[in-house]
Amino acid sequence: MTIEQEKEEVVKEETRIKNKISVYRTPLFTKLYATNLRVSPTDVDFRIEFFNEKVETKEGIAFYSDGVAMLTPEAAKKLFFELEKAIEKYENENGEISMKQGRVNCEYAEE
Repeated sequence: MTIEQEKEEVVKEETRIKNKISVYRTPLFTKLYATNLRVSPTDVDFRIEFFNEKVETKEGIAFYSDGVAMLTPEAAKKLFFELEKAIEKYENENGEISMKQGRVNCEYAEE
């Protein structure tokens, strides 16, 4: 199955159940604001680490991590499709999102 076919299947499934979903925030709900992030796949999940503050040091740039989200492979793929739709909608309404080359081509030091 191609990515386009998978997208179509996801849209069909979401359309079928869209009116049946409610979201409730628990007392543990928190908001994170991120100016950068790192995605690290493992053998069982995808980890998205959220950065906010950036500091230049002698060794290079250091980010302060505010949190990490761990997603199942299925949830990561759902995030991919949802972000793609949201970015397309945003850019249609506001113009293309530009990115500095340093954000696209950065290498993180090994932990």
